[in-house]
Amino acid sequence: DKDDYAYNTASQNMLDHSWKTSVNLGALIQIPGVWDPFVKSYVEMLEFYGDQDGAREVLTNYAYDEKFPSNPNAHIYLYNFLKREKAPREKLISVLKILYQIVPSHKLMLEFHRLLRKSEKEEHHKLGLEVLFAVLDFAGCTKNITAWKYLAKYLRQTLMGSHLAWVQEEWSSRKNWWPGFHFSYFWAKSDWKEDKALACEKALVAGVLSGKGCRYFRYISKQDHQVFRKKIKRMKKLVKKYSIINPGL
Repeated sequence: DKDDYAYNTASQNMLDHSWKTSVNLGALIQIPGVWDPFVKSYVEMLEFYGDQDGAREVLTNYAYDEKFPSNPNAHIYLYNFLKREKAPREKLISVLKILYQIVPSHKLMLEFHRLLRKSEKEEHHKLGLEVLFAVLDFAGCTKNITAWKYLAKYLRQTLMGSHLAWVQEEWSSRKNWWPGFHFSYFWAKSDWKEDKALACEKALVAGVLSGKGCRYFRYISKQDHQVFRKKIKRMKKLVKKYSIINPGL
């Protein structure tokens, strides 16, 4: 009937338009350059029509073809696509490793750390520690409580695993500026006032790296707060046991 004919005609016109758009986008993104919105649209179109192999090829070329300029988004798009495909952990790690080299403070780096932590390779475990330190090198990440929680936990795990050298390696290039950047008396007072949970995580890291004499650790360890009393007590015990300043470690 007329309705079916009109519907079929409209559908065919849409498919024809999509095909022409696809051809045009496909040709455009062959030219070296930054084509983020066009690549995203093209990949979405390919995925919509079930061409997963085509989408993967486009994203892989966009990320790895040396003719294209270095572009963090290219690796982000590829990672998100592979994640949707439930790609093996090793493949996800390989993509985020390149993103880490380009933008070590990117929000995906905490996800990168989790992948590295779950790996069976010792080199990945070592890199997992490096990634957390690198994230916290940036001023925009100083209040990231998840990053501090991860570092506090991973420092303990690393030291329990007899990898003191890994921690010393990361700390050696930071011991002259992190105390002022992160662990000053000013920041201790400010953090305790604004976010006590964050302050406790940072104090544990500060104590492990700089010892009990660290201003940040000393200030937080002297606070008496009903909710955080047990946490602070546990923090003191952990610093006493794991501080790299402690020669008995």
